[in-house]
Amino acid sequence: GKGSGEKAIVQLAMDPAAVEEFRKLEQEKNRLEGEIKTLYEYLTEDGMPGVSGPLVDDEGFPRGDIDLYAVRQARNKYVCAQTDHIEVMKKIEQAIAAIHASAKVDVPRERPAAKMEEDLPENDSDNVFLQVKLTTPFATIDEVSEASPAAAAGLRVGDQVCRFGAVSMQDTGDLNACFNAIRELVPQSV
Repeated sequence: GKGSGEKAIVQLAMDPAAVEEFRKLEQEKNRLEGEIKTLYEYLTEDGMPGVSGPLVDDEGFPRGDIDLYAVRQARNKYVCAQTDHIEVMKKIEQAIAAIHASAKVDVPRERPAAKMEEDLPENDSDNVFLQVKLTTPFATIDEVSEASPAAAAGLRVGDQVCRFGAVSMQDTGDLNACFNAIRELVPQSV
């Protein structure tokens, strides 16, 4: 029956275009890092001048023991790859922000107001009221798939999640701790 062992899974919806952009940027970053490493290793081999060493001998003449054109070209590629890497890292930062913005969780800033006794109907003096301690919600349901366990359990869009298993703001701490605890509870689906 309802609530008897069924669990609802809170899944963050991420923008597929933002995730794809992140993956492309990550591939470009890895390519640039490989290129930078290869160029650095070439420039710092035994007998090579390094990334900034002199290309002339002690008398001011061009060194005859190295291919000056190849060294200058490698240095240029090295510096350009470093600049490109910086730009890609900035774009990755923006892509991560876009992914997190698309997967944001609506977290209320204040607790909902509890009903005061004067707000209750006065003619029901025989009713017994239980005082319930309100817990702070840490997520808002923004999607419920039809025929899913969440729908069968009665979850609706806009419902607020105060507890997920043993995870709650009161027991776990802050918002990040809640989501880290949930990641450990729910296996990732990729």
